[in-house]
Amino acid sequence: MDSPDGERRELILRTATRLFAALGYDVTSMAQIAEAAGLAPAQVAAHFPAKRELYVEVMRCARETLAGPLQACSDELRSAPPERKAEALSALIDAYIDGCVEHPEVAALWAHRWLSDASDVVDLEAKGTQPLTQDLMDAIATLAGPAGADALHTTYTLIWCIHGFALSGVLDGTGTRRGVEDREQLHRFRAHLHQLMRRELRLPDP
Repeated sequence: MDSPDGERRELILRTATRLFAALGYDVTSMAQIAEAAGLAPAQVAAHFPAKRELYVEVMRCARETLAGPLQACSDELRSAPPERKAEALSALIDAYIDGCVEHPEVAALWAHRWLSDASDVVDLEAKGTQPLTQDLMDAIATLAGPAGADALHTTYTLIWCIHGFALSGVLDGTGTRRGVEDREQLHRFRAHLHQLMRRELRLPDP
């Protein structure tokens, strides 16, 4: 069983993740985090003396949430023989979509970051997401060469599309927003992204 200190630390991380994802780092205070967690500010500070330190740990955990499945799929795509490349790409796309559907806070955290949230934390990408993004790009590059596709922008097209749909979904014909909670729209988005990536990389349809 976790110790009380360990449980309190996890509570602080969960609460900070929720608030940073909803509001962004810049407008979230340590006092807000303490209040939302039902703790005294001193109890939060005992684990995370500074907001920056807490944010870095939240973002590290967010990266690790996706890193395991994506790393495995990237390795599979990179090493797959030509006849299995399309199947391996499909597995990677599904793993990324499923990760963001199950953990929408990850997409929200990075959306704030992309809009210059926590701009004073300057090395977050270099030490965090860049190695994972590079790994994805290297795997996709094994498909992009003969097709002439730009591996860097193909990789970011995949990232932007998945994060964007996970966050905001689409507007249906009535102007109602439909997102990951709508199984039909999620199915349509998944099928569309598979088709988009296959055509960009000139892979055969299944």
